[in-house]
Amino acid sequence: MHIDTPDPRRPTILIIDDTPANLDVIAKGFERDGVRVVVAQDGEEGLGRATFVHPDLILLDVMLPGIDGFEVCRRLQQDEGTRDIPVIFMTALLDIDSKVAAFKAGAVDYVTKPFQIDEVTARAWTHLNLRQMRTMLAERNERLQREIEDRKIAERELQAYREGLELQVAERTAALRDSERRLEESLVRVRELAAHRERAREQERMRIARELHDELGQALTALRMKIALLRVEFGQDNPALIHHVGKMNELVDRTIGVVRGVSSALRPAALDMGVVPALEWLVKEFRAHSDIDCELVAPEPSLGLGDGVELAIFRVAQESLTNVTRHARASAVRMTLQAGGGQCTLEVRDDGCGFAPDDVERDKFGLVGMRERVEMLGGEFSIASVPGEGTTLRVRLPATKPEEAR
Repeated sequence: MHIDTPDPRRPTILIIDDTPANLDVIAKGFERDGVRVVVAQDGEEGLGRATFVHPDLILLDVMLPGIDGFEVCRRLQQDEGTRDIPVIFMTALLDIDSKVAAFKAGAVDYVTKPFQIDEVTARAWTHLNLRQMRTMLAERNERLQREIEDRKIAERELQAYREGLELQVAERTAALRDSERRLEESLVRVRELAAHRERAREQERMRIARELHDELGQALTALRMKIALLRVEFGQDNPALIHHVGKMNELVDRTIGVVRGVSSALRPAALDMGVVPALEWLVKEFRAHSDIDCELVAPEPSLGLGDGVELAIFRVAQESLTNVTRHARASAVRMTLQAGGGQCTLEVRDDGCGFAPDDVERDKFGLVGMRERVEMLGGEFSIASVPGEGTTLRVRLPATKPEEAR
């Protein structure tokens, strides 16, 4: 009888029996199945062969010369090198006590004589296969245990890497926050410097406007009076002089107008009365110098706004109307000023050609200047525009500058 085994290697069976006929029958039966057979005829010889050969299975008789099979089995079980070898007893003892003694000694099976060789080989192959599967299972368990240990090592290394990575992230986050803080401080200083520069510029404009108005304006007025006196004293009998005096008066009048225009452009006198009168003056001038209708919607003149805020609103409105004149091709403009809740809002809406803010604002210094002026006061600046649908500029500012509030 031949039974295939999952392991292709050739197994070894040790037969311990003092009957040559039994040895011959069993050996031939297993050799036909490709099994290597080793024999021993007494217990001591069998123990020696088992230690040296380390077979895959032992077929053991009970009745042996010298030590019996039970003692041989017990010694095999006590030896660490042979305790894992399965032992099948082959004996003529049929009583239950002998069977119990055999299993207590460590046997895995018990075959009674006279035996059938097919039964013996079938039982042997069953235990050989079981041993092979136990061996494979032990190897897999050992391999799995190594993999578990390797995984534990990898997990510890991964945890250490994660902790190191978290530490690096924390350090870089702290460094980034510190950089952001320094950048914010730098931006604050830049805004403060820009605000200081703008204040200095406005003060210089105010000084120049006053000098133009007071000094140059008065000088031109005095010159006009002198020309008038010249006409009265010497022009009665001199038509040519009267003609030239008239031309001089016209030139002086135009110069006075230019001086007043430049003075008002630098800083309109109406701004000294508040932002609403200044916007009214601005709208009036815009109507006078363009063909565009302009409407101002504003509350009472006194809004309680800080000087810097009023000046920012006026300059933004002034720049907005300039942009409308140059680029919008609009027919109407509506300017709205609202105040309340510690804030004021300026909105300038036109019905012109519009534009794409993302494409234009980067290249237009006027828009950039307005945005910077508003942001340095802690305000918000926005533009909503679509080509062909007009433009809306909106500015929201605190009613007073931070330093004025303190």
